[in-house]
Amino acid sequence: MSVVSGGDTTLPCDSHSPPPPDALLLVVWYKNNIPIYSYDGRVKGPSAHWTDATLVGRAKWHLSPQSVLHIRNIVPTDRALYRCRVDFKVSPTRNYKYMLQVIELPEKPKIFDEKDKEVIGTAGPYVEDSSLKLTCVVSGGKPMPRIRWWKEDKIITQLDPIEDETRLSLLELRIPSLNRNHFEAVYGCTADNTPLVPPLRVNVQIQLYLRPLSVEILKREQPLSVGQETDITCKTVGARPPATITWWLGDIKLVGKTPQMGQVMTHNQRAGVIAGSAHLALQGVSRDQAGQYVCVASNVEGDGRSLPVSLQVIYKPTCKNAMTAIVGVAVNEAARVACEVDAFPLPKNFQWTLNNTLGTTELDTSKFTIEKSGRSILTYMPTSDMDYGSLVCRATNLAGQQIEPCRYTLLPAVKPDPPANCSTLNLTDDSVEVKCVAGYDGGLQTTFFVEAWEADELIANVSTIFPIWKLQGLGSGKALQLVFYAYNSRGRSEITTLRIHTLSTLALNTEAKNNYMIIDTNWTLGIVAVSLGTLAAVAVITVLARRRQRPVEYDVPLQTTKASKGAMHSSNQSPIQDDKNPDVVPLGKDFNYTRDSELPPEPPPYGIALSKIQPVGASKSVHSLHDRGKTLITPGSEEQSIITLTEDRRSLTSGTLSRRREVVTTRTTLLTNDRESCV
Repeated sequence: MSVVSGGDTTLPCDSHSPPPPDALLLVVWYKNNIPIYSYDGRVKGPSAHWTDATLVGRAKWHLSPQSVLHIRNIVPTDRALYRCRVDFKVSPTRNYKYMLQVIELPEKPKIFDEKDKEVIGTAGPYVEDSSLKLTCVVSGGKPMPRIRWWKEDKIITQLDPIEDETRLSLLELRIPSLNRNHFEAVYGCTADNTPLVPPLRVNVQIQLYLRPLSVEILKREQPLSVGQETDITCKTVGARPPATITWWLGDIKLVGKTPQMGQVMTHNQRAGVIAGSAHLALQGVSRDQAGQYVCVASNVEGDGRSLPVSLQVIYKPTCKNAMTAIVGVAVNEAARVACEVDAFPLPKNFQWTLNNTLGTTELDTSKFTIEKSGRSILTYMPTSDMDYGSLVCRATNLAGQQIEPCRYTLLPAVKPDPPANCSTLNLTDDSVEVKCVAGYDGGLQTTFFVEAWEADELIANVSTIFPIWKLQGLGSGKALQLVFYAYNSRGRSEITTLRIHTLSTLALNTEAKNNYMIIDTNWTLGIVAVSLGTLAAVAVITVLARRRQRPVEYDVPLQTTKASKGAMHSSNQSPIQDDKNPDVVPLGKDFNYTRDSELPPEPPPYGIALSKIQPVGASKSVHSLHDRGKTLITPGSEEQSIITLTEDRRSLTSGTLSRRREVVTTRTTLLTNDRESCV
């Protein structure tokens, strides 16, 4: 079963026993398997009924003429699975189940132009051949509504329901090039999510500036006479508003009068216009044909114009706002509801009725007034929950009573719920777009606010009719707290907060430079480290090659025994396999350490050694090793080493490195009986 929020529903549950007659013991209603209402047939009087707190004052069980549970003022939380259980004294227990769907109507559609300005009544005026974009925005509705753009009775475009968290539906009407066919055309946007209620509709009329279609000087049958005053007529057709006519004699601008144009009534029997030589007949007169009519006669002496004749078209009242308006008012609070109609002559009588669970009640004439402008103002004060429902207004004039009334939904007014599910869009160094989901508006027109705070300083405060904002001028690299809330005439909602960080200018520039290539920072640091390591290795090799003629020593501090053992253990764990790119030559298999105290110290840290390396060809190296003892050259290799060093120096200065490998063994006072090998 489906019911519109704010309306009433009836859930049947047959409590009559099958023959032979049986006694009714108990009727229990469950909402999602939780008891919410019961009727005890063994108890007499009001105490036989029990109601859950959520249905107090809204639900009532009726035994006759039909067994039904009547629930009024349906709210969204009433959406659930209902089960009715009927117990008899002898007969079997009965169960009935109903899935109650509560339909929440969307808000009245609103139309916005290209500048996000709400359009009410008319859009424009636009210039011929220009483009038009109108956006129909509908908020709320469950299920989501279907949005349609209409031109007269023809559907132009449609947006089917799309479920999302924003609860906003937007459908654009685009006309790439406006022409005369669009002049004063009426377009309508409708929103509907149930056949139980007519679609909500808002209309807009397109206004255009029209260029003149033609301009001509009317010919005269008689020639002009010297010394005689004469009138020359210029005629222009098709301009809107009327064209401005200027007269020129050669290159000299003349001062003339611009007559006002009413519309020329030409004979068109199909359109119901019959124009004769001395009369004008109109068939099927509509309200648009009301106005002043003038008869013009012309001869060689000029034009003669009759006195204007006013044509008044009498028609029944129609509601200026065809949408169902929602009026929120609290108990014991007076609300003013205006009923405005379009009619000729102006209506003198109005009728107000209230429709709710108690039926249809005509309101007393003392509760409303009728103004001279033809508008009626109802002052209504509900005194209990039973005084809410649907208000209907009808006006009457000489043409008769209004056919389609003006409708209003009267709901209890409360403070609005706060915006929820707020998120950011297009965050920059100085601005941010924020979107939230609107909560319940409390039955009143609601305005949404956002405040931007930096510590205790308020730097932005923006209000909109929809929970969508664009904040600008925030400043770069700032940590801000956004505070959201809604407000209506009943008060301000609770707040919702969101923390954001605007981008810094540096980060924004970096992001722009890397628009087409995103490099992970770790990879970048790795590439830099490898590059520096490669350069350092080349520099070390160069220094060693340049100094191979003299003893090579490490000027290093003594290491602890434990650290030395660890270093030695680490060296033995990493043998070099690739001869094409050797890094360290391992010690010979026949070499053994005799004492822990004689373990070689670790070389200086890589960063210290790298910082002291000078480029190849420098006159003096700041990393020169100081002699601490005697240098031993492997027997039989001294001459060969000197030759190799000379060739290596020559290859370095020429820009190429020798592929030959030379092992240099040194002995120092710190490395007695120990050897080191370098490439």
